[in-house]
Amino acid sequence: MRLPLLRSTGWRRVPRFLLAGGVATLFHWLTMLVLIGWGLNAVLATATGATVGLLANYVGQYRFAFCSNLPHRVAFPRYLTGAALGWALNLTGFSLLLMAGLSVAPSQIITTGLVAFANYLFAQRFVFHEEQTINVQ
Repeated sequence: MRLPLLRSTGWRRVPRFLLAGGVATLFHWLTMLVLIGWGLNAVLATATGATVGLLANYVGQYRFAFCSNLPHRVAFPRYLTGAALGWALNLTGFSLLLMAGLSVAPSQIITTGLVAFANYLFAQRFVFHEEQTINVQ
């Protein structure tokens, strides 16, 4: 199911990108809270919640933010690559800001903004990029 009226390009996608990410974050947190409420270890609960959030974010970005026509066999591995790069960028940026003397909250706020920006660019230019390329043999 595609939403052709929502299809847009460039920076007009940013609000939908952020909304899909926010909804995915809520899925993560709600899953985590429910599992902790049921007595599951907090680390396992957040790991499970993060997986639910990752899947929810993929669906939101694929269908809502980028209205992609790529087959999932192409888009999903690209998405997982982007998620891994975002995770590494978050860890690196946060660690560097802590070493530079910032406290935890400002370090994470700055890092989150930078990672969100990088994730948007990566999703736009690689994950959901649909232009045909010429096969050179």
